[in-house]
Amino acid sequence: MKKTIISAALLAVTMLSAQETDTIKVAEIQSVSLQGTHNYRTKKSESIARLPLENLENPTVYNLVPKEIISEMGAMDFNTAMASAPGVVVSNSVNDSGNDIFMRGFSSNASFRNGLTQNPRVQSEIANIERVEVIKGPSGTLFGGTLANYGGVVNIVTKKPQENFGGIINYTTGSWGMNRITADVNTPLNKEKTALARFNVAAYSQDSFQDAGYNKGLFFSGSVLYKVSDKTTVTLDTEFHAPDKTLNAYVRNSEKLTLHSMKDLEVAYKRAFTSNDIGSKRTNFVTMAEVTHKFNDQWTSRTSYQRGEANENESIFLVLRYLNNNQVERMIRPFDSFKVTTDNIQQNFTGDFKIGGLRNRLVVGIDYFQQRTKYQFPYYEANGYSNVFMPYDKVNLDSSSAWDPISRNKFMNKERKSTESDITTFRTISGYISDVLNITDNLLVMASLRVDSYKNDDTIINGVEISTKNGYPENKVTGYSQTQFSPKFGLVYEIVKDQISFFANYVNGFKNYAPSLNEVGVLTKWDPEQGNQIETGFKVDLFHKKLLTTVSYYNINVKNRLVADPGGIGSIQDGNIKSQGLEIGIIANPFKGWNIVAGYGYNDNKYDDRSKDSGKRIAWTPKHVANLWTSYKIMDGAYEGLGFGAGFNFVDQTYINITNHFLAPSYTTVGATIFYDKKKYRIGLKMNNALNENYWNFYGQPQKPREILANFAFKF
Repeated sequence: MKKTIISAALLAVTMLSAQETDTIKVAEIQSVSLQGTHNYRTKKSESIARLPLENLENPTVYNLVPKEIISEMGAMDFNTAMASAPGVVVSNSVNDSGNDIFMRGFSSNASFRNGLTQNPRVQSEIANIERVEVIKGPSGTLFGGTLANYGGVVNIVTKKPQENFGGIINYTTGSWGMNRITADVNTPLNKEKTALARFNVAAYSQDSFQDAGYNKGLFFSGSVLYKVSDKTTVTLDTEFHAPDKTLNAYVRNSEKLTLHSMKDLEVAYKRAFTSNDIGSKRTNFVTMAEVTHKFNDQWTSRTSYQRGEANENESIFLVLRYLNNNQVERMIRPFDSFKVTTDNIQQNFTGDFKIGGLRNRLVVGIDYFQQRTKYQFPYYEANGYSNVFMPYDKVNLDSSSAWDPISRNKFMNKERKSTESDITTFRTISGYISDVLNITDNLLVMASLRVDSYKNDDTIINGVEISTKNGYPENKVTGYSQTQFSPKFGLVYEIVKDQISFFANYVNGFKNYAPSLNEVGVLTKWDPEQGNQIETGFKVDLFHKKLLTTVSYYNINVKNRLVADPGGIGSIQDGNIKSQGLEIGIIANPFKGWNIVAGYGYNDNKYDDRSKDSGKRIAWTPKHVANLWTSYKIMDGAYEGLGFGAGFNFVDQTYINITNHFLAPSYTTVGATIFYDKKKYRIGLKMNNALNENYWNFYGQPQKPREILANFAFKF
């Protein structure tokens, strides 16, 4: 702690000694696009409603995480950046293959990039994120049911080229060997500035705070924009990300514990079950092309195509299983290869016109999405039967017993019983229409509908389709098709024009189910699962855009959930989930240089059906979530550019298992920063988890103790 105080004092002295006023004018890209800090508000986004709607005109609740907050919070990863979103908690997924995002009683993922679908494994590096859009509630009408979830949709908006030349180079160093360097450069490609380009690169490496583990990688993105004419623009962009890290596992079978919470296992907090010998490498590749054409002042066409690839070779998943209060079994699941490819084509026509004197804002769209997964893995002889999990050893949950490091050679040389290669493919083709009608200047209604045709192909195993035509029994058929209609309705009444609005919405989401055996053993084609939300609340934008507040109450009812029949051998489709809650979000700019973002979320949920879990709370869902981040930057005078920031995140306790008896305890993390931001450079010091609290995510994985990061940036 003394070192931390000394470091902060030295940084402050350095900042105060550099009081000269920098009068050099820099390009707009530096102050606005790369590291703007005027306030936390962002302009309206057409990707949220797929229409140009102001926040107070939109009956949907959404939160934005702009680059300004990402910069001031010193966020080095997606999880940290999302800490400012009200009612949202982000952590690594069960097998550390992506990010899980808790919202409104359900888990979601960052499954959309620039409004198009991408698999969560194809993660965008934070170096190329302009903002993150969090759209609350079921969003099947505009985003489909393939990768959207009932809690909400998370859409990542990447950085785009601008007309001015400029750039910024960042270097960050800190705890556990953190080294991270990024560069963001924008440049016109011709004198007319009709051709623009922007490039982002990143290289990073950091060890774990535990006795084993690491995270490193390389990243590159490029985006080119060409203005063909005043009416037509073509954009091409690409991303390449090569992360290499140890995958931290979720510990299963917590039902066998008689302990109360992860606090009872704190002795093993800084011990990793993994080793640096079983890191997994991945290569993510994204390409996107978009053509925007403005027919006239009323109609615009946007044609988009995006392809994503996530590719792994010899990746290692560590599978952990509690045996009792004192022991965990370590098992290994290796993959020879694992590749996910996605293709998304989207055509939108957007209109802003009047009929009978009434203003209509209309979007009509067609969306085609396909995902193919190819993976190969071994089976082992384990305890007398064939298993994809290879038992490795058992370790004692204490601080004194030695745990042998996991050796890749030890299990890679183990004899296989067999090897399996699987190919799975599904696709959707959808059409949607959404209209916002101004009945008066203050009263708006929204009506939307989507039709979604889903097809899941038969799984191909070792070159053979799993279907009845090839001799497989009916209960192994995997191919099926479903069609689903998804409506959305909204109402907005602006009590005070552009200042106070009342809103209400009904929105639908859905999930597809493969055929399976019913309670009497007959193969059954199920209806899609349905999630319906009713929500109402107020949006307030007062004091000349200095206070933006949203308060909402929601009620989500999930029906047609497939559950095991208590008295049969198969499944029944009468499962229900009820989730309701209250959310408050605040963005404030009380006076020049002072910014505040805060939020609170309350969620109550339970299974409400004939399943064995009826009445229980859903695992991994906290009841209370709160966050605050505030910063002040001196905008003029001798100390212009000197700034301070601080905040906290509170997450309530969560059940790690559905039996509702074992907990990840509640936690509060505190962060603080001091920075000196001038037009040509920036120096910053950030402290995460300043109170050094031991805490765990929803899956019982230990999270970082106190972390100190120093950042240096050069702007040009």
